[in-house]
Amino acid sequence: MTSFSHPDDSGSGEATARLAEREQPGAAGPATSQHWLRRPVLQGTLALVIYLAAWIPTAFWDVIRHASRATLFQQSMDPNFYVWCLRWWPYAIAHGLDPLYSHQIAAPAGHSLAWVTTVPPLALLAAPLTLGAGPVAAFNWLCAAALPISALVAFILCRRLTGKFFPALVGGAVFGFSAYEMNHVAAGQLNLTYSLLVPVLAYLVVVWWQEAISSRAFVILAALVMAVQFYLFEETFADLTAILVVALVVAFLLAGQEHRHAIVRLAKVTGIAYAAAIVAAIPYLAFSLTSKPPNPALVSTGMDLASLIVPRPGRTYGIGWLAQAAGRQAQASPASTACYIGIPLLLVLLLLAVTYWSNRLVRFLTCMIAFIIVAALGPALHVDGHEVVRLPWASLWDLPILRNAYPARLMLFAFLALAVATALFLAGPARQLRWVKWPLAVLVALFVVLDAVPVSTLPHTSVPAFISNGTYLRKLTPGETVVVVSSVGNAGMLWQAQSGFYMRLAGGYINAGLNNRTDLPQQVQNLAAASPASVAAFERYVRTDRIGAVLVDMIHEPQWVGIFWRMGLRGHKIDHVIVYQLNGCRTCRALTSSELRS
Repeated sequence: MTSFSHPDDSGSGEATARLAEREQPGAAGPATSQHWLRRPVLQGTLALVIYLAAWIPTAFWDVIRHASRATLFQQSMDPNFYVWCLRWWPYAIAHGLDPLYSHQIAAPAGHSLAWVTTVPPLALLAAPLTLGAGPVAAFNWLCAAALPISALVAFILCRRLTGKFFPALVGGAVFGFSAYEMNHVAAGQLNLTYSLLVPVLAYLVVVWWQEAISSRAFVILAALVMAVQFYLFEETFADLTAILVVALVVAFLLAGQEHRHAIVRLAKVTGIAYAAAIVAAIPYLAFSLTSKPPNPALVSTGMDLASLIVPRPGRTYGIGWLAQAAGRQAQASPASTACYIGIPLLLVLLLLAVTYWSNRLVRFLTCMIAFIIVAALGPALHVDGHEVVRLPWASLWDLPILRNAYPARLMLFAFLALAVATALFLAGPARQLRWVKWPLAVLVALFVVLDAVPVSTLPHTSVPAFISNGTYLRKLTPGETVVVVSSVGNAGMLWQAQSGFYMRLAGGYINAGLNNRTDLPQQVQNLAAASPASVAAFERYVRTDRIGAVLVDMIHEPQWVGIFWRMGLRGHKIDHVIVYQLNGCRTCRALTSSELRS
């Protein structure tokens, strides 16, 4: 079972047999320094060091230096939501609470977390860091480590297939520092950034195929990996399910008569592992199926075909027509910014397919990449920001589960296949390409760097001293329901996490499919364009939901917050926060239209 393992193997399996022999931990060999340097553990460590050295100083140096501060991505909603999630799971478990329903947000009713990506595997793994250094530090460190670790896991997979360090190093970088990974780490989305379980599962398939592990070990490990992926992000798990089915069918068709029995065995053990993963996910599934699913996204979630070669906006380097194309595709299909491959990487795939088409693994990778790209288009073909045609399978994306999915996210699997293809191309023996391989590898790396999304940081914390100094302990009662008003996205959830859930939060942004695009309760958000009716609605809301206080972030204060003073509320400025103690809105007064206009 070795025909899916190396470019110079078109059926004999001799190259892979030699590779497998070298990979055995106890393989005989001279005790030389050269042999020692070839050890997989040492090479993996060296690869991780290289990835960290390339990534941390350029993109995350400020975050590492100030890890306990809220320095990363604080102007969007998602990062502070994930900061909250990292603190929520240890808090819920320690207090015996249902972790899938929180009364700490959207108070007093609370909010179901069934269809929310609260990343419990990461939250539990990082719990010691969260409890010791705080959730902001845990979030920052997780974001900083995500891409190098993903690259490392892809490196391990590529090295297993090629047996060579430098081709595997480039292959790992293609996956770990892909547009998909960079786009989501720049958005602070931990559920999408931690995609390393996909190459882990691919590695398990490879070592099973090479008979390095037993079927029983494969079932146990694969079931564990898939179950963890389900709890990390169920959409990636669903995508993985579809990709696995297609991959097994394609592998069966390409394997040849002599290997189809092995593919059937692989399908069997994978199915058993999948069933075991579903059993492990039953508690979550049972709760989710009784909860309202999110609404479908209102924007296009498919991939714009032009995004394969058109970089993201801001990375067009003064080329006018390219900047216009990038702007059009990003506006029409925002998810496409995570799909950029670049011409050099596409050329690598083309040269690999042309040169090594007789190899079954190369044919398999080429077919899978083509399928994934087509599937990532979603229900319609978009090119350069324009819808060209509805695709024949468009109705599939209207089904209950698929309508909430992002087809463009399937490109995660394409990047993994491209990483393997790159490593195989660089490790291949074709002499006619020896002067092309490494210059092309340099171009691949250059295009990745040129498209890299800038990581936004703040030079100082956005958490006010009112929270960080513990002033809230004197001004608020434990469990008091508050509204946090700030121009920082999801500041209320950030403050609540930093306080260890001392106060309950009225509001909080989950995602666009479950609540409005604001982290404020609607009755508070409506005051931004105040009317007599919205002022009256706010007063009723305060009394009905027993809101104890409004906390206004003085450093990041929206322009409209003066309405609280005009309504008759009197605030106290303390440690960069204006505290409006509401007391049932007893001092609130109605405002006329003329008063609001003046």
